[in-house]
Amino acid sequence: MNLVSRLPGCRILPLMILMLRINFIISALTHTVVQSDTLYGLSIHYKIPLNWIMRANNLRNEKIYPGKELVIPVDGIGSIYAMSGDTLSGISLEFGVEMEELRRINNLKSDAIKVGQKIRIPPPVRPNEYRVAIGDNLLEIARQHNLSLGQLKAYNGLDNDTIHPGQTLVVRANRPETYRVQRGESLWVIAKRFGLSVADLKKWNSLGSDAIRLGDVLTLFPGMSGIASDGKNNEPTLASIKTKTKGDISSKSSTPENEGDYIFSSPRVTNQPSVSYWEESRVSTLTDYHRAKQVLGEFRRYIDTMKTKSNALRGWHIVIDPGHGGLDPGAIVSVADGNGNPLVITEDEYVYDISMRLYRILVLHGASVSLTILSPDHHIRNGVNARQTFVNLKNEIYNEESHNTQKGWRPVGTIEGLDMRKTVASKEIAKASSGDKRRGTVFVSIHADNSPDLPAGKAILYDGANDRERENSMNLASVLSSHLGATSFIKHQNLRILQNNPADAAALVEVRNVSYSNNAWALRSPGLREQDALMIADGLLAWTKTR
Repeated sequence: MNLVSRLPGCRILPLMILMLRINFIISALTHTVVQSDTLYGLSIHYKIPLNWIMRANNLRNEKIYPGKELVIPVDGIGSIYAMSGDTLSGISLEFGVEMEELRRINNLKSDAIKVGQKIRIPPPVRPNEYRVAIGDNLLEIARQHNLSLGQLKAYNGLDNDTIHPGQTLVVRANRPETYRVQRGESLWVIAKRFGLSVADLKKWNSLGSDAIRLGDVLTLFPGMSGIASDGKNNEPTLASIKTKTKGDISSKSSTPENEGDYIFSSPRVTNQPSVSYWEESRVSTLTDYHRAKQVLGEFRRYIDTMKTKSNALRGWHIVIDPGHGGLDPGAIVSVADGNGNPLVITEDEYVYDISMRLYRILVLHGASVSLTILSPDHHIRNGVNARQTFVNLKNEIYNEESHNTQKGWRPVGTIEGLDMRKTVASKEIAKASSGDKRRGTVFVSIHADNSPDLPAGKAILYDGANDRERENSMNLASVLSSHLGATSFIKHQNLRILQNNPADAAALVEVRNVSYSNNAWALRSPGLREQDALMIADGLLAWTKTR
């Protein structure tokens, strides 16, 4: 294995010895910790989730010490033994596996598990994949991902429509569907470029020999001949709004899975080139407001097509406050990738993405949800790749039409700017029906600040203008902290956004402290941003049960 030869201090554990030590690991390496090592750094180095390393070594926190030998489960974890504090929902969140799938694969009749109970873990689902759930059918899955049935079958090499629960399907191609032959290229060169065999290319394109000509269009998937690649054979699932001219809005069928796409306009650069770079909006705040409301409306209609998770939050109105935005980008930090090349992370662009993911999850649990600020150009974004960081766009606006009509200033980090967020929250709460807030209201502000004076773990900050406000804020922060990981903590801090807040309880969550480079690095991962949103939602679900 080439990886092993390149990694000092690593060796392959004999399978027999490994199974005696830890019987839930498929196969592994060992790594001897040196002074500069961190668990997060090791997870990046070996390209595996951090929690796999913690589970494989029975670690309760992320502290490691030089000289310690760690098991590195490079090929995954096939099963675990439940420890004290484990829940089925927590394991589902930790390994990215649906509860339904965990119940099915472990023959569980309920969600109750015991300490020491063996829980099988199905393989993780990649970002371009979908795990089939009970009741799914191939046509429904194709429509959910804006594919034709023929495309979905071709991506997965299926010759019929039969699928089964637990099966993993590719729903986003990792290569083009077709390729036009360029000057000097051979069939072998093209096959190698896309990780295919020459035999397959010949078979899929009905070629009798290796001869191809300049300009020939080759199919890169089996059975793709005659299949439209634009998804037009499906019912439209999301209107992706485009603007021909200022104020001229039209709709076009698109897919909610194209989360890296911008809607009304795209940045002039593909990724954030420097700490000082930014782009301003090319239209007025009122135009951006109308665009943002349409984007949010289409996103909400997409969510409404999804299967609800529960009604646990019905009767709760939750206000999500994406930190910074507009003229205030928040923290901007430069970190290095694995090759030492600089990458620039802008806080507000990433916490908005986490906020939108949280929005979706809370709605699926029955909550009435609103936002204090909105983006006119996107909802959830997965991004193109890890090197293309989100660009600092100063185009977010307050979620309040009269403000954007009369005053027209964008979000700022001043006293007036913070008070405006509370004004928006107050109006959103007032607009919610009595039924949607009969159980109460909550305000959660999402940040990822640069705070070198605080530890690396997730911080949940609380405050209030009086004892009652502070107590409610502290209780919310405490419950949230218990669901945000072993290194999370709560802290009292003088925060204007939490003082005289219109909600029954309010807290501020620092999902990542980007003063620590591994945290800034982690923000780039859509999977980790989704995990952050799920953890916050889990905390809110738990807190509402105490009310």
